[in-house]
Amino acid sequence: MTKRNTPNKKRAQKKPMEFSDGIDHLAAEAKEARSLEDLLGFKETNPFGVSSAEEFDSTIEELQLTNLQELAVKAGVFPSGTKATLKAKLRKSFNQYTHGGARKVVQITKPLADPDSKEGKALLKIMQEGF
Repeated sequence: MTKRNTPNKKRAQKKPMEFSDGIDHLAAEAKEARSLEDLLGFKETNPFGVSSAEEFDSTIEELQLTNLQELAVKAGVFPSGTKATLKAKLRKSFNQYTHGGARKVVQITKPLADPDSKEGKALLKIMQEGF
């Protein structure tokens, strides 16, 4: 048996060919990326459909009770009460949404040790005395 000597050549990776065909391929790729973001839900939408308080007030003044209830469900507000109370609830929810009230993160911290245990009492004693 004879062994063939074949050199181990690393194949050079080919670069993608650049061409000009008059089509904006970046726009097509950007459109695909936007649709992917929409599918994955990255795009946050305003459930109220408006961005300013004046627009919101004029919008809810024109709506009937059933339309106000639909808007309340979409915004995450319980759709109960009269037309006036529902408008008040929606205004409050809109103010919380636009002023960041709905986006606050609540953080709950736990103590390092149970204050009634031996370790907790020793830790409190050390902290009170200082370092």
